[in-house]
Amino acid sequence: MSTRNSRWAAGLVALGLLLIAWLPLLQTIPNGSEHYFMIDVGETQTVLNVWGTLHATGYPLYILLGAPFVALLRALGVGAATAPGLFSLTAMLAALAVIYLLGLCLTSCPWVSAAATLAFGLTRTVWIHAEIAEIYAFTLLLLVIMLWIAFLPRRPETDGWRLYGLALLGGLSVAHHRALVMAIPALVYAMWPVLTAEPRALPRRLLICLALGLVGFLPYLWLPLRAQAGAPWVYGAPGTLDGFLDQFLGREASRFIGPPASADGLIANIQLVFQVLVTDLTLPGLLAGVAGLIIALWRPAARRMAITLLLLAGTAFAFHALAYTDVLSALILMITLPIALGWALLADAVLSYSPSPPTPSPTQAGRGGTTARRLSSLSYGEGQGVRLLLVFAAFALLITALIPANGPFIRSLAEDPTGLETIALAQSSPPDSTLMLPWGPRYFAVGFARDVLGTLPASVELVDHRADYRAILDSGRMLVTPPDTFYNQPPAWWAERTGGPVWLTAAGPGLVDISTAPRLTAPAPGELPVPQDATVFCRDGWADLRVDWAGPAEAAGDWSVFVHGVDANGARLAQGDQSAPVFGWRPLSSWAAGEQVRDVYSVPLAPGLSELRYGFYRALPAGGFENAETYEIAVACGGLS
Repeated sequence: MSTRNSRWAAGLVALGLLLIAWLPLLQTIPNGSEHYFMIDVGETQTVLNVWGTLHATGYPLYILLGAPFVALLRALGVGAATAPGLFSLTAMLAALAVIYLLGLCLTSCPWVSAAATLAFGLTRTVWIHAEIAEIYAFTLLLLVIMLWIAFLPRRPETDGWRLYGLALLGGLSVAHHRALVMAIPALVYAMWPVLTAEPRALPRRLLICLALGLVGFLPYLWLPLRAQAGAPWVYGAPGTLDGFLDQFLGREASRFIGPPASADGLIANIQLVFQVLVTDLTLPGLLAGVAGLIIALWRPAARRMAITLLLLAGTAFAFHALAYTDVLSALILMITLPIALGWALLADAVLSYSPSPPTPSPTQAGRGGTTARRLSSLSYGEGQGVRLLLVFAAFALLITALIPANGPFIRSLAEDPTGLETIALAQSSPPDSTLMLPWGPRYFAVGFARDVLGTLPASVELVDHRADYRAILDSGRMLVTPPDTFYNQPPAWWAERTGGPVWLTAAGPGLVDISTAPRLTAPAPGELPVPQDATVFCRDGWADLRVDWAGPAEAAGDWSVFVHGVDANGARLAQGDQSAPVFGWRPLSSWAAGEQVRDVYSVPLAPGLSELRYGFYRALPAGGFENAETYEIAVACGGLS
């Protein structure tokens, strides 16, 4: 096989294998996972479908390219949740193709570059961003194209255009994601011979580069234009000057930027970054990549590229460890990419080792020119077969370690059903209600159902944690939220925002109704609530018991609620106990005298289940439990025999 054909074959094999690994794990449902990889995925799924705007810093170039791509796929019948992920997969595939080309600049063997590319594509941060609707596959693509331009052979007739093209792309890249500023030192070093080739022209060239870089920020006009057009999903207020600056400057991310407050904080930050790198690359992979970059410093043909890659990784690592207190995938990729290319450099050093100096291959003999060409022209010395076997055995071990470490993890994130479950919850909200979900993955999932799928009931409104709840309640609308909202926004938080105490009852399975006044009735006799009304509803494998409790004049301490599903013989088949009424958020001590509290308890349907028994119980100090009154209600759901 000719050298040219070998290069094509090696690259296509690597990319084909990555495609085989990536496609089965592509996210095809509205996101619901709250893992840090996934926080913004649901928002991105919506924005790319409705041509909206993203959170700060806005990422307009990503939207301007991604939204038409998604629209085309939708026209071809691809699902609305799947199409944004396919944009990431396509961008990542293109990025890995360029990385393969970069590897060809570093090694004489195309299959080494292919192996390094394949392994890098299976690292966690790369793999996950090939599967989900996020900005980082596109970010990596911009980075590697800039590196490829910087590594192109020097030719006096094209060097100027290469420099100006890199300046324009650099401006677009930094405008897309500010973290790419960290690539500037490495790129300036790589292009320094071009910049200084004509010293008298240096000021003019720098001014032209600056102007071209500023042109890269023109896509930001997208933000105010979409705000003025009334796009269905616009983040913040980019139609105003202050709102636009919030987006452009990324002010909301300022809480993550700054040096650690103490030496312990610095150590913790370094450990955090190091642990992410080890998870991505494995410890042997991390050490091997660093070794490859360092060894290349002693190889004249590879030195400039090795220094460029070390500057890239070192600058990103220093900023992440010293001035950024969260995990930022853009910075992680700027570290892992050079290390992955270090694998190719290390493999090439092993394969090229010979007691006698390597000689140019016959097809390359006599060619001078660039560093990349000189390096790729070297032929391997004696004993190549054994070394080749060792090199590819090492790559095979790395790949077989990465697949089981990352595949199941990525599948769990891509298939997390929380988004679908939250959409179903929103669809069950009472008519004319306002559903509050804190800004985040679950809010994004319901926003996707509302703005893209059109499956949120028209009478149900969606708001986040910044809404005016007093105005909502004054308008007569029911205000509801899932019970786990109260872990971060407890009743006192709601009371502060509504101007007085709040009273919680159940609005339905998994929904709490928030009111500013209790519903009162005649106090129940005794010291425990009694049911005024009870009804069983059946849905999707569940029996939902709705009880309207009438509270006593004064409750006898806090009791829990038991709900047992039993068969005709009284044997317990299932249960839906709660630590207190209203999903645990209304202990009896919080009830007003004679308060009527609606509650809902869900019990899994089981064959033979014919009755629900419910009442109050409490744990005894000496051990065991004490049950109070027990109430019974028949269950008439089909399919239980």
